[in-house]
Amino acid sequence: MRKIIRRILLGICICVFLFSAFQLVKIFYNYYMIEKESTELITKYIEEPQEDKDDPLKRVINFEELQNINDDVIGWLYIPGTKIDEPILKGENNDTYLRTDLYMKANNAGNLFIDEINSRDFSDDNTIIYGHNMKNGSRFHDLRYFVEKDYFDEHQKIYIYLPDGSINVYQGVAAAIIDSRSDLYQKGIDYTEYISQVKSAASVYQNVSEEQVPMIMLSTCYTGTENRYVVYGQLRENTKR
Repeated sequence: MRKIIRRILLGICICVFLFSAFQLVKIFYNYYMIEKESTELITKYIEEPQEDKDDPLKRVINFEELQNINDDVIGWLYIPGTKIDEPILKGENNDTYLRTDLYMKANNAGNLFIDEINSRDFSDDNTIIYGHNMKNGSRFHDLRYFVEKDYFDEHQKIYIYLPDGSINVYQGVAAAIIDSRSDLYQKGIDYTEYISQVKSAASVYQNVSEEQVPMIMLSTCYTGTENRYVVYGQLRENTKR
């Protein structure tokens, strides 16, 4: 009888082990595919300059092909020195690209997308851009580092490439950890009051324009909590090649 019980327990343990191993393989495979797809997007749709390869203003994004795949593509976000280098989409609502990829396939990594309240052309006083905080370092994973001043200081420039061929260049001005229900998730802001709230919440804060200019608010999950990492950038110029 004891031998039978031991065999049953052994069988259960083996089944649990195999199931756990399968889940781990599945997770790592998903991360591999996310990384692969991100790399392929950069390779396929970005034309890097032959000269001045480190100059973000010389990069060219093939929006025609991207929008042939999905006309919800409205821009491309790039922060030099990070892994943030991906298209931005605008869905019907904030659920559209939460778990759906560029090709309209189910994908836990989703896409970078702007809030449903925002305009497609980044002209709002505050454009909110969401992305998942993926454990493999993709999407908005790197936003977590911006709350450290040294990292923030080394990654000051944020670039959004637009379908008309121009580039919005933003200056990083603040990084914070805030509640997901914070009143900071809004547009149509009272600029002075809003900047005061950002300053109060910020871990890092600097170089804020005294004149109201369009801002971007990059937001991602603070894993396991209702908090969010956010990074603010203020528009410094729109440049055309």
